[in-house]
Amino acid sequence: MKKLIVLLGLLAVLIVASAGCISPDVPEVDNSTTTSTSDPIVGIWQSTQSFTVDDNEVYVIYEIKDDNTGYAMMAEAGATDAQKVDIYWGNDNGTYVFAYTTDTTTVYPHTLSADGKTLTDQYGDTYTKI
Repeated sequence: MKKLIVLLGLLAVLIVASAGCISPDVPEVDNSTTTSTSDPIVGIWQSTQSFTVDDNEVYVIYEIKDDNTGYAMMAEAGATDAQKVDIYWGNDNGTYVFAYTTDTTTVYPHTLSADGKTLTDQYGDTYTKI
């Protein structure tokens, strides 16, 4: 039931993806050094489990960019295209928080495993880099 609620919430976010241009404060990046280290969360993450929505098997996919932006989408297994919803992300003392551009007042906490291979959301659902 909890997964269905999450899926319906994500589906609602995808449908309502026509929101405004409000963005959370993103910290300034110091470009004065020549070395660049990317946050380990940067990349494409796919849910390890599929969900059934309208009799279709779907996966949740996040693309996390190094500029604290990215997108979330629900894609059918084997699909090459899906509707994307823009997100912002940040690292709050080791807990990654995601906010959808359609609702920047609500954040969704995620934790990254010590080996950097598994991302876990607040509901216990897991994602792996692809």
